[in-house]
Parts: sequence; structure tokens; C-alpha cells
Amino acid sequence: MLKECLEVFEYELKRAGEGDKLVLDSYIPADGTYLIVDKNGNPGEPIEIKLDKKTRTVSRTSPYLEKICFYDYHSQLISMNKPMDTKKVIHSNNYLSFWVKKDSVVSGKLTNDIIDNYYEVLKDPVGQKYKNSKEACRIYELFEAEEGRADEVSIERNKTWIKEHIFSLDNVDMEKKDYLKIFFEAEDSDFEREGRRYFLPNIYNSNDYNIVINDVVYGLPDNNLGMNAKKPFLSIKSRKYPASYLLDGNDVLFQKKFFDYLMNLVSAGKYHIYVDTEKKEIIDCRSGEAPQEIESGCYLRIKKGKTEAEIWGYDNIAGYRQRLEKNFDFKNYVNAKHKLHKEYMDSYQRYDNRLQVGRLINEVFFSNWLAGNYTTDVGDISDTDGTIKQNILLSRDAIFAWVFKGNDVGFEKILNKVSLELIKNALLNDNRERALWQLNLRLSFEKYFTKGGERSMGEIIIELQTNMKTKVLADTVIPLENDQEYYYAVGQLAAYLISLSKAKDKNHSLLNPFLNAKSDETIKRRLLQIYKKYNYNIPNSYKRVKNLLAMVEGYVPDGKINQEKIILGYASDNLIYAKEENENE
Repeated sequence: MLKECLEVFEYELKRAGEGDKLVLDSYIPADGTYLIVDKNGNPGEPIEIKLDKKTRTVSRTSPYLEKICFYDYHSQLISMNKPMDTKKVIHSNNYLSFWVKKDSVVSGKLTNDIIDNYYEVLKDPVGQKYKNSKEACRIYELFEAEEGRADEVSIERNKTWIKEHIFSLDNVDMEKKDYLKIFFEAEDSDFEREGRRYFLPNIYNSNDYNIVINDVVYGLPDNNLGMNAKKPFLSIKSRKYPASYLLDGNDVLFQKKFFDYLMNLVSAGKYHIYVDTEKKEIIDCRSGEAPQEIESGCYLRIKKGKTEAEIWGYDNIAGYRQRLEKNFDFKNYVNAKHKLHKEYMDSYQRYDNRLQVGRLINEVFFSNWLAGNYTTDVGDISDTDGTIKQNILLSRDAIFAWVFKGNDVGFEKILNKVSLELIKNALLNDNRERALWQLNLRLSFEKYFTKGGERSMGEIIIELQTNMKTKVLADTVIPLENDQEYYYAVGQLAAYLISLSKAKDKNHSLLNPFLNAKSDETIKRRLLQIYKKYNYNIPNSYKRVKNLLAMVEGYVPDGKINQEKIILGYASDNLIYAKEENENE
């Protein structure tokens, strides 16, 4: 997987231009005040950088921002576990930069001794930092043999400048809880070299796993990997070298660059990455976005970790099309009026892509709770309706795969299951209009997945409602013809009987026994119980009630209890209350 991503990343780097332009163009420095000291020792005007948390961007109006990004990128620590300052007060990695938290300056945490020690380490890394690591020494010495020692004259000059100015800088707000970063102007090649001087001995997860082949050091990359001695299962015991894979210095630096690029993306709020191996391009997306199409490639779900972008999810992508092969029609099959929520009516229309349908699922079924919780840890999901939360956890992977990866496997089955539970939940919470809205979406999906030549459930329901109206309004009892009519009648009768309650707040939990019933005998017994409780309130002449009762009592279903039809009957406009022209009852 990673190899394929790196191959595409290499193409993207070449397309972007020379050097690290692709990475640097999206690089976001940390919040703080930035100073560039010219070659004569004169500091420029302070430049303030602050991330806009809404847009996840920084202002790029400053003419110095490009240079700052370049300097900053090559001066960062791999992690706070691998500092050049043993006290971890100074956070830069070379003598051309000096990073410190403003609070460390104000509080006195930063001292001249710490400054002196930082620059002493930079003068003599082997003797000061790597003396206890044979492998780190070996890597550094190989680097030094090729690139030379650090410039001690420049080190002393920059140290002197820092000690003379760091505690008395003008025009710098030291009260802010952010960074103060100082860069000493130098050639780009100098910054790149000094960055490599730090990165190469520190970039591997652990130098204990390094091996040397033909004077080339190979080691285990640190990106999203660990070889913690306390977690022995992370190592491969059957290999001579237990590390999963080893890279030389050039390859590990290139892989680091890829993860730096991912870090830029996640910092900008782009957590969904599509790698198109056919077109050789990387498509970064915010939540709710997806590419138009990908013939072949992979999907990465990334998250911002403490020190790097972490890959939390991976999947192969084959033939993804955001546009649907067949349009999705959201229809009002049950003829819901939506008097309280007229805005629901606007959603009944045709949709032609997966993102639109995904937003429908989120809004209608999950009351807008799903979209923000596709990848949220269980414990971090905000308090919401327990049933909604449960069904989010049950279905989110399958729904996400259908919407954003084009993977249809399991989608229809899981949506059928959770939609019924969510409709029941809406009814039990006295939200009849939402229940009807949800039912229409459920029926629309049933139609969408209906194979050619078959009748959809929506079409069947239209016919069902018409037939039941005729039977309920008839002057004589007309027997029910099938199980669908029976369970619809059960829902209608239950809704009417529950409506007779004089309680201020109707107890819709009375519907539960019908939905949870395991046998027809239970349903009939429960209907009789409610009828006996409220029959005093039924007019003697009310023939519709008599018709429904007679039809239900006179029919014995063959198949399993059809919850959907009970719900449909319960939530639909009640035929007992339906107006009829010239009706005198």
C-alpha cells in the first residue's frame, strides 16, 4: 500500500516543480512570531502566523511566508523525544534556527546555560548527543564524511546573537502562548544540509535495528511504526531482523517527506486522501467530499497525531464513481402531508450522486448525527439519542464505504436493518412526521435496489393504501386478502385505539408490544386489551372501527410479523378519521 502511495507521490512532486514545492506550498507553520535575522545580524520585522481554526488556513499575504515555510520545514524536530536540547526547552534542530515557547522566555525556563548547551551539542553531536548510540554515531559520521562538519564560526556567531537579544526583543508580544522562532538568513542549500544533519541519525524508529550493507545504512522508518520493547508482538520473530522493513537514508527521507505532506493536509482539515494509481495523482478531501471518479487506487483515512499524520484507515478503490449509474428517486410513497415540517417536502426529488444520497441518509435517518461521527471513537460521540448512536455504530462503516468508496457490499442489508429501527424510534418519541419521512426514504431505497421487472414496495404500498381505504369505508365488512393488508390494519387500529387516551401526552410506547410481538395471538390479545380500556369512548355508530375490528379478528396471517406494515399503518393518516363526502357519522 505505502509503496504505491509513494510512487504516486513522486509523480506529484515532479509535477509541482523543483525541490519540495508540493510539500512547502501546503505547509502550515505553528502559531507564533517569526523573525528572520539577515547576514549582518539585523532582525527583520516580526511576522505573526496564526491558524484560522474555521478555514484551517494561514494568511499567505506576507512576502516572507514562503521563506519562513522553507526554513521552518528543515528546522523541525522529528519528535520531542529526539531533541538537540537535552532540556527540551529549545525545539529547533540546527544552528540556523532557534525555536522556543514564549512562556519559556518569560518564565525564566530558558537560561544562558541551556542556550550554551544547545550550541555545544550542535558543534559536537557525536560526543554530546550520540555517544551512547553506536548506530547513530555511524550514521552521523557517514554524513559528516560526505557533507562536512557544522560551521563552528557560524554556530558561535548565532549563539552570541541569541544570548544578546533573546531576552530583550522589541515589537514581540511575549505574553502570547505560542512560539518565538528565529531564523538566521542563509542559502537554501545550507538549511537543507543542516536539516539532513539532524534527520538522518534520528529518523529511524530505533537505531538498534539498523544494518550496514556495502557501507549503506538501512533502518526501520519511524512513520506510523513502533518497536516498543514492552510490545514484543510488534516484531516479526520468524525473521533474522525482526523489523517489518528497512530503508536506506535516501528512501527514509523520501518517506518522511510523504508523511510531512500528509501532515500538511490533515492540518488543513483534509482527512480523506485518495491516491489514484492510474492518473498518478493524490486527491485530498475534507469531510463530506470525494473525487468525481477513480478507476484504480486506494483510500487513506488520516488523523493528526502528536508528531505526524497517522493513517487510521486504508482501503483499495476500484472503479469509484461519485455519479450514480442509476438516479436515486426519493418519493413520497405514503403520501405524507408534513404539515409541521413543510421543509421535508423539498427533499422529495431526484438525486444523481452518492454524496447527495449520503447527505439524505445522514439528515433523514440519523437526524444529522452520522456525518460527523463516521470515524469518531465510540467514547467521543456526543450524547444523543441512544438508538441513533447504536445504529450509527452498527452501520457507519457500510454507509461510508458506499458513499465515499463506491463499495456496495453490505450496504443494502445494513440500511434495511437500521432504517426500520430508526423509524420505530421516531414513532416512540412521538415524531410521526419524521417517521413518515424516514419510511419514504426506506421505501425509496427498496425501489432503488429492486431488480428490473419486479414491483417495488413503494408501488405495492400505494395499492395497499387504496384497497384498505375502500374496505374501511365500506358499508359491509370486506375480508382482508393478504398479510400486508392485515398488518397495515393492525397499525391503523392500534393508532386509533391509542388516540382515544385522554392523557395529555399520548404514550406511544403502547406501540411497542405490537412491534415486539412474536406471534399473531399476542397482537390480537394486545388489541383486545386496549379496546376494552378505551371502548367507552368509541361511538356506537362508528362503522369504520367495527369494520377494522372484524377484518383483523377474522384474518390469520401465514408469514412472519411484518413490522414495516404495522409502522406504515400506525404512522399513516388514520382511515377512521378520514373525511368522506356526504358522511353523516
